[in-house]
Order: sequence, then C-alpha cells, then structure tokens
Amino acid sequence: MELYQLKTFITVAEEAHLTRAANRLNISQPSVSAHIKMLEEEFGITLFERSKKGMRLTDKGEFLLQKARTVLNSSAELLKHAENIKGEAVGALKIGININSDILKITHLFERTRIDYPKLNLKIFDSSSHQVEEYLRSGEFDCGYILGDSLVSGIMTYYLRSIDYVLAGPVSWKEKLMKADTQEIASLPWVVHSEGCRMDIIIKKHFNTTSKNLLKAVEAEDETMSKMIMAGAGLGLMYKNEAKKAEKEGKVVLWPGRSFSLDLFFAYPEARKDDQKIVAMLKTHDAIWRT
Repeated sequence: MELYQLKTFITVAEEAHLTRAANRLNISQPSVSAHIKMLEEEFGITLFERSKKGMRLTDKGEFLLQKARTVLNSSAELLKHAENIKGEAVGALKIGININSDILKITHLFERTRIDYPKLNLKIFDSSSHQVEEYLRSGEFDCGYILGDSLVSGIMTYYLRSIDYVLAGPVSWKEKLMKADTQEIASLPWVVHSEGCRMDIIIKKHFNTTSKNLLKAVEAEDETMSKMIMAGAGLGLMYKNEAKKAEKEGKVVLWPGRSFSLDLFFAYPEARKDDQKIVAMLKTHDAIWRT
C-alpha cells in the first residue's frame, strides 16, 4: 500500500466519479482505476460499487475511507514537522484562486516569494470559494482565496480587501434596466457564475432569491461571464472597475440601483497555522497588501 493509492481512493470517494477524480489528481483514468484495483486486491475487499452513474462506496469502503484520511493526514503532518524543524519554507505549495489573478496580486506574490523564499514552489489552481474551502479541508490545497466568511470549520482567514461589484447588462437593455426594481431584475435572464461561487450571497441578500432560482441564460467562469454580458446574453455581476470601463466604451449598461461588495480573504487550515510555508505566505501577503 502506497500513500498515492490512498490519495486516489479518497479523491474517488469524494468525486464519486473516475474521470473527475483523474482530472483533480492530474493523472489518467486508467491510472486511477489501477490504484483502486491494487488497494482492493491488497485489502481483499470491494471498495466501490461501479455503475454508469459513477463510483459509490461500499459499507466497508466507507469505513476504510476515514482510516485512509487519518493515515494520509498523519503522513502530511510528519512531513510538515520535518520542514518546521529545518526552520525554512521548502517545497510545493498548492494555492486555490477564486477570482481574477490581477485582483489577487498573484504576479506580486510570485515575485516576492521568489526573492524571500526561493525554495518555495507555488502552484496555482482556478477554483470557486466553495471549492477552495473543501480542498483546504481535504488537504488538496495548502491555502487559497475566498469571498465572504468561511463556511467550513477549521479554516482561518486573513482579510485582504473588499471587492466591489455592480449589476451590468447588455446595452440593448438600457431602457429596461434604468426603470427596473429588484423584483423585475430578478425575473430577467442572468449570466451566473458556476455552482459554488459566493456571488449567491449578493443575489440572495439583495434580490431575495438564489442563483438556482434565476432564469439562467448562461453559466460561466469569472472572465467568460463578463464577455457573455457584453455579448448580450443576459445581466450579471461584474467587478466595479471593469464594469465602469466597459460602460464608458459602450459595451454594457449598469443598473442604477446600487453597488455591492464582498470581503476577500486569504484562507488556510487552522491546524497548519505554524507551518513554515503558511507562515511564509502570511508574511508575504502582509508585505504585498499592507505596504
């Protein structure tokens, strides 16, 4: 039994699907199947029930899943303790980003880290705030960025700034948007973020509904969303500065109702607050954001 096999087992259990697990692990689907098969042969039990819908844990697999997480977490902690004894930030650091990298100052993060912590290797992964929290809890990510307060226990946050948004729509909707109240706005076709995005906080609070209940014209990722609004697909939330620029260029029209905001945080597992790599990131963020 190898640790990488346990990691595959845990990922397949969480994704309930071989292809999604392979994408998350960045390995081929046959490799994922082989890892599971080797574990099942070594344990002498069936871990998953396979069907056209995906992979479902057996009762015995469910029991071993918790044990596998304990073993994997213990091995990770051992490695972190070894790094802390050395007293330096060394190795790979997986970071989940939830919004535009320019807003997160990712270029500055790389530049500063290269100078102050040359043995630290940053790896960036696009995610939603919800995914970042889930992957922090599972150990898939070391740290990341989220909008709004953490909804997962055991996650610590470091406040960075407030992100301002406005509601934008196609230019052809100008007359309609100028007169629309919140109820009418909620009934129009929307371009919404992918599931798990914290934009739902704004939609629920200010339009008395959720993204699931909206008339969805398009569901898109962060950067594609703005392009879809400009193309006339529907209305949606845009970064205020980006939207103002697009308005001046005649690409969108802004709803005059109000602007909105969400707090941006750097997040990491509470259990790793003394980890040298996390400490290095906190110092780096303090230098970038507080200077």
